[in-house]
Amino acid sequence: MRATKHFGLKGLLLVVCLLLAAGQAMAQSGKVLVLPFEINAADALQSVQASLPRILADKLKAAGVSATAEGGKAVAGADAARRLAAGARAEYVVFGSISKVGEGLSLDARVAKAGGGEPVAVFASAKSVVGLDTAAAELADKIRPQVSAVGSSDRIVEVDVEGNSILDKEVVLLKIKSQVNQNYDPKAVNDDVKKLFDMGYFDDVQVRLDNAPGGKRLTFVVKEKPRIQAIGVTGNGDVKKDDVLEAMSTKSGGVLNLKVLADDLGKIRELYSKKGYYKTEVTYELEQTDPRVARLNIIIKEPKKLYIKEVKIEGAKLISAGDLESELATSTRHFWSWVTGSGVLKEEMLERDAAAIEAYYANRGFVDAKVGQPEVVYGDDGITVIFRVEEGDRYKVGSVAFGGDLLYDQPKLLERIKLDELSAKGDYFNRSVVRDDLNALAELYADDGYAFAEADVDMKKNAETKVIDIVYVVNKGRKVYVRRVSIEGNEKTRDNVVRREVRLADGDLFSGSKLRRSNERLDKLEYFEKVDIETVPTDNPGEVDIKVKVKDKNTGAISLGAGYSTSDSVFFGGSVEEKNLFGKGYHAKFQGMFSGKSSRGILSFTNPRVYDSNLAAGVDVYQVYRAYDDFKKSTTGAKLRFAYPLGEYTVLSWDYRLDHYHIYHTNWDASSVIQQSAGWHWASSVYAEIDRDTVDSATKPTKGTKNTLSLEYAGGAVGGDDAFIKPVFTSNYFQPLPLDMVFHWRGQAGVLFPNAGGDIPVYERFYLGGINNVRGYELDKISPRDPWTRERIGGKAEFFTNFETIFPISKSNGLLGVVFFDAGNSWMDYSDVGFDFYKSVGAGVRWYSPLGLIRVEYGYGLDAERHHLQPSQVGFTMGQTF
Repeated sequence: MRATKHFGLKGLLLVVCLLLAAGQAMAQSGKVLVLPFEINAADALQSVQASLPRILADKLKAAGVSATAEGGKAVAGADAARRLAAGARAEYVVFGSISKVGEGLSLDARVAKAGGGEPVAVFASAKSVVGLDTAAAELADKIRPQVSAVGSSDRIVEVDVEGNSILDKEVVLLKIKSQVNQNYDPKAVNDDVKKLFDMGYFDDVQVRLDNAPGGKRLTFVVKEKPRIQAIGVTGNGDVKKDDVLEAMSTKSGGVLNLKVLADDLGKIRELYSKKGYYKTEVTYELEQTDPRVARLNIIIKEPKKLYIKEVKIEGAKLISAGDLESELATSTRHFWSWVTGSGVLKEEMLERDAAAIEAYYANRGFVDAKVGQPEVVYGDDGITVIFRVEEGDRYKVGSVAFGGDLLYDQPKLLERIKLDELSAKGDYFNRSVVRDDLNALAELYADDGYAFAEADVDMKKNAETKVIDIVYVVNKGRKVYVRRVSIEGNEKTRDNVVRREVRLADGDLFSGSKLRRSNERLDKLEYFEKVDIETVPTDNPGEVDIKVKVKDKNTGAISLGAGYSTSDSVFFGGSVEEKNLFGKGYHAKFQGMFSGKSSRGILSFTNPRVYDSNLAAGVDVYQVYRAYDDFKKSTTGAKLRFAYPLGEYTVLSWDYRLDHYHIYHTNWDASSVIQQSAGWHWASSVYAEIDRDTVDSATKPTKGTKNTLSLEYAGGAVGGDDAFIKPVFTSNYFQPLPLDMVFHWRGQAGVLFPNAGGDIPVYERFYLGGINNVRGYELDKISPRDPWTRERIGGKAEFFTNFETIFPISKSNGLLGVVFFDAGNSWMDYSDVGFDFYKSVGAGVRWYSPLGLIRVEYGYGLDAERHHLQPSQVGFTMGQTF
């Protein structure tokens, strides 16, 4: 009985001890004690020292970690910190120091396990005491994985790469998802191995897992493919070795990558296909004497060069096959092929051509027309391309109506569309007209602030009557305002230069036409290689952001060269120009040119937007010499220029010119008009011009108008030896035509009135003839003659007109063709003006070359024989004319 009683008491004590130990272990499990940090600063920072433990403990609690803060003094080291942790029954302890660096704070912490082991260092920083809370949150984020994983035998404490000698270690590690402080996961590591193999740079990848303090060291042991010491090309024949190497991504000095090499072989085959070599065999071989390096040899076997000998369109019955062929980019070889590149099969263009045929049918009522996959047949003597067409039924336009969110009455909606005109005429359905109508309706709504308005079409086909009834359905969306306009990509051009061309600003009601106009204005600056304006939705459905993305291009140029023109003969010249000086939009230029007939030196500067206003200002200083048929003229002068916009498309410009000039080498029996102008003179004049420009491009216009009315006033109130009033009106009209052709009409009329205080100088009179006005006649030969001396003395009135059709010969090469009809005349006096025009016809080519526009135009003077002039002229200009 006593024994039993004794055993029961002992057992009870043992159970109590076990429970206490378990409770202590449970109390310690996961608990973190945060101690005060030591201060390393001239000022005490007591407030920071006192508050940091509490703030850090709160941040750890918020992250799901059991933590408590300890007051008092900072501890001296890890052993002292562990004793405090044991007393607080915590498993981990955080201690460290606070250092002041300038105005900022550096928090250097140590995380130690109460039971022993090497502390883990973590740190964070704050720019000032105000940022202490943010720094504590950063520190807590770094402590949390340590207190949850310290001591885990599966924790990755280090990730390393071995065996790499060419590829950087960091390049390999970027592909690996297994990271330090993660638990070792065999599946994740296996995925990492696959990714490293997929890089294509390794023959072998192995994994080694070693024990390390606090966990595991994960090492990826790689065996690199050989480094490419050199690349050789054999059998290349018609394609230069340098072109082959340039097409390849594989380069000497890099690691062999079979995936990249396979792509390179495809690029080489494509290179040969563009030159007419189809089914070219391209392989490779490696020469190795050392497993670490190799020579890569590209082996090419060129087949026979083939060109397109025939393009067939099968199944075309109601539409002429010839009309369809004119829509195709794919064509047979012909005389101009050496320039245009035609006759070479470009497989990427076949799908485009099939779509072009379908579009041609759809624009002529065949809404169900289909074009099959183009077939290419390679023969011994050439290539045949076959397009197979199913035309289907042809439909006319029936009724045209509107549905959806109709904010405008039907007459206003009908003003915006063109399909109703086809309906009224009983014409066939035209898909391109429908597409344009949908855009026009969406733009109508967008101009009133509905940025995301959408227009769709509901077509009801009547198979019996072959008529399609159309309903345009509009979804207006919400009216939106511009929240913010941002500028991106302008490394050189300043923000204000871009922003002042954008027709929308923060807070404006959205407008689609203003957005489109902004794009046009930025394009016309010619400062940018690319302009992209994007409408970006925001969290507020009633607001959008306008993101203007531009890419600066080189706007400076230094050129030296020679050229030829029918006006100056052979000339030599050079220029230094910057169109966007300092990124502020300033235009500065110095140019010089000399030839046997003329010379010029001009220094000019223009600020297009003075202080970001709409006012433009500029100045020119120049020295000019020109030899006319009957006299020579040398001029030194300067011009002060101004301009101001009158609306979106109209500009008023004005300037003042002061010249000191000399007219000499006149004949002893020269005309009285020439004799009056001989000698030294001063010319003082003011000039005003109103220009309205709606063309779509400054260099290659295809639509729009450009009308200019100018008036020059010399003598009289502004003084000088020259005295005249000279109004001139010039008009240009551009209209796109089918097949990417453009119709261009230009007309110019001018008169010359006397003014008080001087004479009308001979060189201000009107002379016509030459490539710039009436082609087919010699330069300046269309002019009244002195009745006694028969010298050409120019007219006091002039008119000329040009009718041109411009068509593409090779778009990719910037080569255009032109046919024209010109007419014009210059009259001695206003009373002589009539319809006795000098007329001509002709044709030519224009090339937008790297040297500038090159023109070669042949004109035949229909009235040349009657006026005893040469019957034809070839006008030729090339290079930069000044």
